[in-house]
Amino acid sequence: MTEKNVVGPLFGFLSLILCFVSIVCLFLKTWIAFWIFVVLFTVTLVVFIIFRYKEFINFFVSRQLRYGTNVTLSIFGVLGIAIFINIIVAQRFDLKADLTELRENSLSEPTQKILKTLDKKVNVIAFFSDPTTSRANSAIDKLRLYERESDFISVSIKNPYIETQLVDTKLIDETIVFKTEEKEESVTIVSEQKFTSAILKLLQNRTKKIFFLEGHGESEIDDFNNSGLSWLKTALENQNYEPNPFSFLTEKDIPNDCELLVIAGPTNPLPQKEIGLIDKYLAKNGKLLVLFNPSKNAEDVNDSLVQLMKKWGISVGNDLVYDMVVRDANLGPSAPAPNFEFHDITRPLANNQLAFPNSRSVTPINNRKPKLIVKSLAKTASPITVSWGETGRKTDGKFSSDGYTPDEDTPAPVSIATAVEELINSEIETNSESNNTRIVVFGSTQFAMNYFFGDPNLVLTANHVLIINTINWLTEDGDLIAITEPDKSKQVLRRMTVQEANLIQIISLFLIPITVFIAGIVVWWQRRVGGKV
Repeated sequence: MTEKNVVGPLFGFLSLILCFVSIVCLFLKTWIAFWIFVVLFTVTLVVFIIFRYKEFINFFVSRQLRYGTNVTLSIFGVLGIAIFINIIVAQRFDLKADLTELRENSLSEPTQKILKTLDKKVNVIAFFSDPTTSRANSAIDKLRLYERESDFISVSIKNPYIETQLVDTKLIDETIVFKTEEKEESVTIVSEQKFTSAILKLLQNRTKKIFFLEGHGESEIDDFNNSGLSWLKTALENQNYEPNPFSFLTEKDIPNDCELLVIAGPTNPLPQKEIGLIDKYLAKNGKLLVLFNPSKNAEDVNDSLVQLMKKWGISVGNDLVYDMVVRDANLGPSAPAPNFEFHDITRPLANNQLAFPNSRSVTPINNRKPKLIVKSLAKTASPITVSWGETGRKTDGKFSSDGYTPDEDTPAPVSIATAVEELINSEIETNSESNNTRIVVFGSTQFAMNYFFGDPNLVLTANHVLIINTINWLTEDGDLIAITEPDKSKQVLRRMTVQEANLIQIISLFLIPITVFIAGIVVWWQRRVGGKV
């Protein structure tokens, strides 16, 4: 009888412990251990019932069970009332308090005022292939605040590699699109200032005009041949731009409403008078995109344009860029596929490779005016002697391909594209409209031609993304509203190591509950044998 009184409770305690361990394994999703402990729990529970059958049956008809049932039902009743009230309050009074010191979970007052006056539906599509990254989480959390603030804002999260029906948005990963029925704006930087500025731009009834220079053998936007730029024109029109041909033969000066001047691969020299007008346009905070072609002769046909770019901190080499390894397999070594440097233009293209056929070097000049920010956008990926800018020519004027010649050829890594921005008052004025002169120069024109660009209504190519990003950066109106981001530099928490995270998990899931459970067993056992606590 004594053995029965001892063994029965022992198996009962053991079954409770195994039940608890099974629940923990369930939360940790360790399925093999879960099923093993479930089986052991079942066996020990059956043994306990066999040894303490009468007590087990009496428990279900005892006064303690009735009291316990009443208490349980009361708890569930209170919880039900609380949930019901919470649902009513959440639907009628959707209130949220931000108790953080820096108000990190709230929109600024200027943004709130703008959203309150919003009277047009704005659809926001956040393209993230992996929505679990910190960048994606930050963007989604911020966008949810906009959606919460205004009924005219709707936010959706899409995977650009799965949602193929959205290909007409012409965007790729980690891009946020703000759309109305009339137009759209894309943002690649996660910040409230960028988001609010995008909404303000959508409310503006203004189309940006882009002028493509003609009259010097340039590639033309109305040319549908492989060497034309008609697909680029279509892509720009889809982005709410107005591309127009422009010639100094019919116009005395660059129009005042020109948001961007494009010079795409001139094969004849630009007269000094026209160079002077372009220089004057740039001096008035103008925007310029130049796409060069390698010169067919040792005497550079675009020397006047090259000298103008040198004034703005860009050196355009009279060479042909080769890459014997990282290149387009079909086009050969004169079509390098460079690595993209970090810049707002190239941010979405970090993991893409794009061939630049027949390119000349475009390199930032170190000794330049102090108020110029000049940065390379793309450089050849292969090392010196494997990639270089060839300057040697044959007797017929064509470039030789005898390999890298030290002290003559342009050494690797060879820069193929460069962006320039002029500082105003020693600072970039990002809070007013178009304050800075901006220039982007590519050493190749072919990558933007129809043959490589493709129909923008059917396929999204890296060429498309690069050109559109470049033009978006050049024609940016600037942030139309000044919003100061909170300074988190003094509130950065140290990230836990894997060992620390595992320790906290073990303590919270195992140590604390087991300690409480064992303490309960000790108290129960002492009372059972007649002891007092």
